[in-house]
Amino acid sequence: MPAIASPPPPPSPGDRRGKYVVAVCCLDKKARSKPMRHILNRLLSYGDYSIVIFGDKTILDEEVENWPGCDFLICFFSGGFPLDKAIQYVKLRKPFVVNSVVMQSLLWDRRIVLAILDAMDIPTPPRLVITRDGGPQIDPEAAEAFEQCTGMDLYRVLSKYSKDTENVKIHDDAIEVDGKSLPKTYIEKPADGENHNINIYYSKDKGGGGRRLFRKIGNKSSEYDPELSTPKQEHSWIYEQLMETENSEDIKLYTVGPTFIHAETRKSPTVDGLVKRNTDGKEIRYCTELSPEEREIARKVSKAFGQTVCGLDILRVNGKSFVIDVNGWSFVKGSDYYYDQCARLLSESFYRSVQRRPSVVDTMIPREIAPEHSWRIKGFVAVFRHADRTPKDKSKISTQAQPFIDLLDGSTQEVVFRQKHQLSLVAKAVDQSLEMEHSDAEKLRSLKEILEKKWDLPGTKVQVKPQFDKDTKEVKKVQVNVKWGGEFTHAGLHQARDLGENLRKDMNILNRNIMDDVKIFSSSERRVRATADVFARRFLGQPESIEGVISESKSLLDDSNAAKEQGDSVKRQLKTLIRPGYEIPQLQLAQVGWPKDMPQPHVVMQEISLIMSRLRQIMRYNWTVKDVDQIQRRWCCFESPALFRERWEKQFKNFCDHGSGDESDEADIRNRIHSAPDPSWIPELYDALKYDALHNRPFLQGIFSDPDAPPVSMTCAESETGSTDGNSSRGRPSTDSSSATYGNSDVRKLYKYVKTMFDFVAPQEYGISDEEKKSIGLLIGLPLLKSILSDLKDIKYSDSPKTRLYFTKESHVHALLNLVYLSGVPTKVPRNALPELDFLTQITFELYERNRHSGSGKEYSLRIGFSSGAHYKDVLDMHLDAEHCLKVAPRTNLIPHLSLDEVLAYHNSYLNLPNLESIERQIEERKLYYVQEDNQ
Repeated sequence: MPAIASPPPPPSPGDRRGKYVVAVCCLDKKARSKPMRHILNRLLSYGDYSIVIFGDKTILDEEVENWPGCDFLICFFSGGFPLDKAIQYVKLRKPFVVNSVVMQSLLWDRRIVLAILDAMDIPTPPRLVITRDGGPQIDPEAAEAFEQCTGMDLYRVLSKYSKDTENVKIHDDAIEVDGKSLPKTYIEKPADGENHNINIYYSKDKGGGGRRLFRKIGNKSSEYDPELSTPKQEHSWIYEQLMETENSEDIKLYTVGPTFIHAETRKSPTVDGLVKRNTDGKEIRYCTELSPEEREIARKVSKAFGQTVCGLDILRVNGKSFVIDVNGWSFVKGSDYYYDQCARLLSESFYRSVQRRPSVVDTMIPREIAPEHSWRIKGFVAVFRHADRTPKDKSKISTQAQPFIDLLDGSTQEVVFRQKHQLSLVAKAVDQSLEMEHSDAEKLRSLKEILEKKWDLPGTKVQVKPQFDKDTKEVKKVQVNVKWGGEFTHAGLHQARDLGENLRKDMNILNRNIMDDVKIFSSSERRVRATADVFARRFLGQPESIEGVISESKSLLDDSNAAKEQGDSVKRQLKTLIRPGYEIPQLQLAQVGWPKDMPQPHVVMQEISLIMSRLRQIMRYNWTVKDVDQIQRRWCCFESPALFRERWEKQFKNFCDHGSGDESDEADIRNRIHSAPDPSWIPELYDALKYDALHNRPFLQGIFSDPDAPPVSMTCAESETGSTDGNSSRGRPSTDSSSATYGNSDVRKLYKYVKTMFDFVAPQEYGISDEEKKSIGLLIGLPLLKSILSDLKDIKYSDSPKTRLYFTKESHVHALLNLVYLSGVPTKVPRNALPELDFLTQITFELYERNRHSGSGKEYSLRIGFSSGAHYKDVLDMHLDAEHCLKVAPRTNLIPHLSLDEVLAYHNSYLNLPNLESIERQIEERKLYYVQEDNQ
């Protein structure tokens, strides 16, 4: 895209009353989204503006009279937003409004939308409407605003839908309304515009049955239902002909006023329901050019609904375009060109409004509703898990080779080699042993590969342990343990940078003074410290030095091993819960979020072992017949085919070798699994699987592709489980053998089962009962919790805003999260509904402050938030770029806004426990047993 020239800035209003105030009145999820941050940060560069985010606290809890004053208002509806309060605010304060607030209610009923489109001569698909609720309800003020915009009487426009439908006949192959017939295949849409549960009814020649469309869940937006054949008999509905579009695509249009229209294509959800996503987790779309007729349609829609920033969906059919939905305020995601244009055009519209009504805009905002006296963030405290890293791994061999015995240099104790020059001695011993054609040659070659790839990394070390002859007491052989992994990756680098940059932009909009006092604490682990370093530079605006900003705090953020006994006890319980034949009560499974459509955990574990056995056979076979060096052209993170195999052979040993028998006989494998694998192996397997799905996907697909698997062909009923090509007709299935075969492979099944077991095991490793969760949580996280509570109290009484950030590992985040939930504080999201705590998971504490309107001091409100970090439900569905980097998920609210004192009271209960002194003593004692070698 061409560079955007900055428009001439408006005359500075600073000569008269300071900066103009731009208010954003929408729920935090929208106001603080990445697209909105991009637009607002650019807007600041286009004019002399001050931006105030009303936020959930103001919008939901405050009376309209107390909402901040502003000159320009960005306001739009989303689920849970009180539009009636926003309308009252506009009447009261009369700001310049980007999108008509009162007219947004017109988008709530699809019948109103369609009637307006008809009145504006905008093409829509052929349809029938069934009204059973007396007709759509119209806000009189919205009708008046519509008439001002278009010159048309909205009541007259809607007259055809103003009473209930009298004659409805439903046939097997069609629906008939008042004598007009619409044959299958047709789409059934609720009249309620906020209801996105839409159905398709297929004709017999398309296979019959139906497809249910819904808001995107993971990688699905619809699913086939062979039993769906009869339209609804209650409520009001719109029935549209299903139109076969060009390239099976919908087109999303985004307007910013009448002069700028951005358009993107996406695969229609009616095709197979599978959503293709990029590394941001966003649906993959492609920019497209619009015809003059389509541009005129967009301009008409924007004007008719009074929405300057507007989104609409269209279909292209046989050279003609049809509008199928109008969405109101909509963002383009991931387009710098759009963000530049949107900010520029908004600034120009604000400037024009100043010229049209200078006396109104120049009026001083009353002091009591000035933005600086409204709710404003004063403190931000957050705990982060580190960013992406390689899996930890280890290998053990025993050898009698003399060069390895010589490495002991006469020592009778274990000798550890860490530094590169020390590891070179081990590599030399490997070469000498191979020259001697020692019997351990295969194991030694594996060790050589590990050292050659990993010895430059600080996490690599080799332990050489002597083993003595009982009679002579001389060293007869040595055990060689090599450990590596846990290293910060290139994806982790990008994740930490992006998060630091995005959080900086967020804080800049909310209260840029919060960046003036920043302290960051990190554990001593290298991947954690690396995350903190990279994040801090971007968060602080890339200063020349960050010296003194980051402090290392082992006592708060390193492992103390204090909860080892309790953790081991929980793992023993977990092993019992997943042993073959053990049936867990359904109520207990529901409490931990076990999927309803999944069999018992022990059955899933058995399936994992079976799939792993098959994959081991496939991998070993492919290794003999394929040129493994050509499967994947480039390797990152100092990897290689041999190291991939090393990692997976270890996993195969864990999950396949539980007894004797013929490992090629699946029935024999099923019969000989008498004991459950260790539950701690599930996180290891999931870690390896997810890592290779992100960083080594070509090799993962290639080495585990079954040479005997037949090509997969899909019917309409099966299409939601496979993949389609881009040229099929809208609603018709097609075949793509390569992707469908992989899509139905054992790797995909394994991922599904292992992910399910991981979600079951990982949280419960920190306690199964609430009492265990609290005990383990305190032993791991009490020092960190006390520090956070102290930070919040300090920020409350401080004269200026502050930021305090903590970087640590997964165990501390689990512990702290459990303590938050078990404190008794009312939460908005159940603990078992939270996704896994992935890389850069965050728990955030946002402290807000405002002056009381009575003038008697200040008020404080606290909100606790959570982000699952760089997480996506199924990474096999992600389309990756060279960064292999999943983006960090936005934060959701764990608790609503509550008074600071109330939240502190809940969590201070931990500081009044009768056994608090005993807990703190255990933590201190266990520091003596902290194993430094785990500090990688």
